[in-house]
Amino acid sequence: MKSIKFLLLIVVLGTFLAISPIVYGKVLWKDTFDDGKIDPKYLFQNKPGKWVEANGVISQTDPAPGDHCYLVIQGGFAEPHTAIVKIRIDDWADHDLSRAGIGMRLNKDDGAGYAFLIHNTLDNMEFLNDHLAWKNNDTKPPFGKVEIGKWYWMKAQISSSGFNGKIWPDGQAEPAGWLLTSALDFGAVRPASGNCGLNGGSNTAGNGKIGVSFDNWAICETPEEATPAIFASATSVAPSDKLSTTWGGIKSNY
Repeated sequence: MKSIKFLLLIVVLGTFLAISPIVYGKVLWKDTFDDGKIDPKYLFQNKPGKWVEANGVISQTDPAPGDHCYLVIQGGFAEPHTAIVKIRIDDWADHDLSRAGIGMRLNKDDGAGYAFLIHNTLDNMEFLNDHLAWKNNDTKPPFGKVEIGKWYWMKAQISSSGFNGKIWPDGQAEPAGWLLTSALDFGAVRPASGNCGLNGGSNTAGNGKIGVSFDNWAICETPEEATPAIFASATSVAPSDKLSTTWGGIKSNY
């Protein structure tokens, strides 16, 4: 009898593995900004800026929001993890405080952390440790220059080994390799926080200007999972232990 139950258990587990979208459990956070309401879980750090969610996107509309201006999800995501977002520059004036992109390891109190940014000019990508140091790895995007009003994908990964980032035009194939890679050796090393954010600029009055919109933001366990395809399907956000939880339920019935 035990052997029959064990065989049935194996059959059930095999069926579960065949049909269950286990990989979806690797999507740790996702927002498509389609409901026209800013999620109450978001914090606005260190400067609030003026964020507006409408027409399927979220935009930072204050041209001089102050340094720094993040929309933050304090998710406590375990490292390594990868963020992906679609970004559009709506307005821009070249200046050191003109910045837009992804922030990771953000401090829970003031939102400062590591950032992968379009910085200063629209043909420059760079890493920043907020208020501490630039990596000074100024690099042109592979396509030359970000165009105002055009959508791009930005992707960044954080781990104890370092920080990685890439950018590419919406509708084109994702580059195979990272555009920027670095150890966490610029400025004091920030502790892992699991908090991620969207950088909506750092301009102050009279110092350049910025307007930036974001769409389709996700945080995933792996770079392989963090692709535009997760927004084109019914991929749901689920705990990363979905398999073990379900397996526990199956075992209890045998």
